[in-house]
Amino acid sequence: MQPPSFDLALRAQRLNTQPYRFGLSTSRTVSKVRKLALAVFAALACLTPAPQALAAPPWLDPRYLYRYIFWGIPSSLSKSDDWKLFPYHTIENAEPAFHFPAGAANSIPATVEYEDGDTHKSVSLNLDELLRTSSTHAFIVIRDGKLLYENYFNGYQRDSICVSRSIAKSVTSAIVGIAIGEGFIKSIDDPITNYLPELKGEQGFDSITIKNLLTMGSGIRYRLHNLPWQEEAVSYFYPDLSQLMLTDLEIVEPPGQSFHYNDYNTEMLGLILKRATGKSPSEYLQEKIWKPIGMEYPATWSIDSEGDDLELMYVLLNARAIDFAKFGQLFLNKGNWNGKQIIPERWVVESTTKDPNDNRPWETYPEFRDAGFYYKYFWWGRSYENGDYDFEAQGSWGQYILVSPKTKVVIVRTGDDWGSIGPGGWHQVLRYVAGHLSS
Repeated sequence: MQPPSFDLALRAQRLNTQPYRFGLSTSRTVSKVRKLALAVFAALACLTPAPQALAAPPWLDPRYLYRYIFWGIPSSLSKSDDWKLFPYHTIENAEPAFHFPAGAANSIPATVEYEDGDTHKSVSLNLDELLRTSSTHAFIVIRDGKLLYENYFNGYQRDSICVSRSIAKSVTSAIVGIAIGEGFIKSIDDPITNYLPELKGEQGFDSITIKNLLTMGSGIRYRLHNLPWQEEAVSYFYPDLSQLMLTDLEIVEPPGQSFHYNDYNTEMLGLILKRATGKSPSEYLQEKIWKPIGMEYPATWSIDSEGDDLELMYVLLNARAIDFAKFGQLFLNKGNWNGKQIIPERWVVESTTKDPNDNRPWETYPEFRDAGFYYKYFWWGRSYENGDYDFEAQGSWGQYILVSPKTKVVIVRTGDDWGSIGPGGWHQVLRYVAGHLSS
């Protein structure tokens, strides 16, 4: 049985069910009701004074509760419009923009196949019809640097903004690699306290390395639910993440002990990048990747607030699908763009290939590890018995940048939901298209 998508299945745990089994409208209704109920609870909690001897927890901050309630409801109803809620930094592009040359459009399969996870039967679907009916916004296929397929659905066009969700983590990994190559960050083995001295001497933080952050092994407490007092919600809506990370995080296990998906890991790297380079992550991305490879459009990166001014590193890089495809092609080219090494080749290889010595237990999603999947420096990968592998940037609700080195294929899919085939089906569909092109 094909396991569900990593990042998307992660978010599915919020309901302790498989959300793609709901129809879209039903899923949204459930989310709305849950949010309204939690809003009432949060408002009551806000009216209850905390004991004077104890500092109020972050989730009782009125600014956070306002966002959780009044931003949370529209966020659950329109998943692709979250970028409109937050302030942001603009990432400028530069002329001339790069355009993929056209390839043979007739090489794209008219129908795609996947195995239904419930019945274990092979399902064949018309590709365009699947994309149209599955809340897809954009679908792009590049092979050997040539554009074979580009289409938009459900009101989206080429210049429409697509929210990256956790695709932003993979972009963060890329600029961390550049910062290491330029000497701003000495090594992934550096303790994070070299860059965040406020945490020195705090219980457990001195032993956390940058590599622990990149491999989801920091040991920092992170509960993957969106109840108002739990970290997944707090990390999204709290208006001062720098202060939160430097004063309110808790270590619950030794670093490197297990794999535990944690958005704070990415966010801490954003703060480290900001301090090490002297530039915001948006500025650094603009200078090192966005302008040099000829992105066609500007992008934005949402920030927690104008006061703290720190990007939401793990979730809200907002760009056009065609530019996400260029980012995928950059990784397919091992960091090289038209003869210029943008990202150190060593970093591209190191960050996307399986570490055979990583034998940690997975506290989240052990079934993915058991199925041959791995996680490396904010990229998801899958290795095969013949030694081949592919890797992908992946975001909740069906955002994908698949990179397949063997087939020389890059596929981008963005959307508002997974549609009826579910996240497990999308994994198979993307690989079916890539495999078809190679054959």
